[in-house]
Amino acid sequence: MIRNRADYFYFLKADLAHTHISRWRFWMALWHPTIYFTRTLRCVEYYQNSRKDSFGRLIGTLYKVKFRLLSIYLGYTIPPNTCGPGLRLNHWGTIVISPEARIGRNAQINVCVNIGLKDSRAPTIGDNVYIGPGAKLFGGINIGNNVRIGANAVVNKSFPDNVTIVGVPAHSVNS
Repeated sequence: MIRNRADYFYFLKADLAHTHISRWRFWMALWHPTIYFTRTLRCVEYYQNSRKDSFGRLIGTLYKVKFRLLSIYLGYTIPPNTCGPGLRLNHWGTIVISPEARIGRNAQINVCVNIGLKDSRAPTIGDNVYIGPGAKLFGGINIGNNVRIGANAVVNKSFPDNVTIVGVPAHSVNS
C-alpha cells in the first residue's frame, strides 16, 4: 500500500521495471495504455492514502475520474490498494479483481481474469505470480509465491509456493 511519496515513486519504478521499461515518457500513454493505467492507479492510491489536505483531495478526485474513464476504456475493474508493486497487465480486456483481494509483488495478470469473492472471502495471492488468460480465482484461498496459473484454470483451493496450476478444477502439475 502506498503511504507516502517515497512509496509512490517506488511503486511506479517497480511497475516500469516489471514491464522492462527504464523510464516513463509522456508519449508512452498512447503506445502503452496498460502501463499508463497502472501509473494512474498508483496516483489514485497515493492521493487516496496519503494526501488528506484539500488540494490533495481535489487532485485525487481528478485522478479518480481519469482512472474510472481508463478502466472503462481498457475493460479493467481493478480497485486501488489491491495490488503490490511491480504489477504487469499484459493486455487490454476484462480483468476483474475484488476489492477484498490482495495481490503481492510482481504479479503478471492476463486478459479475462477474475479474482473474486465466495462466501464474502477473497483470494490472497503471493509474490511473483503469473495468472494466465481466462483464469478464475475465488474464495478465501491462499496462493503461494512463484506460482504459475495456467490459462482458463478455475482455482478454488489454496496452493503452496513454486507450483504450476492448471485445469478445472485446478490442480498442481509439479511440486
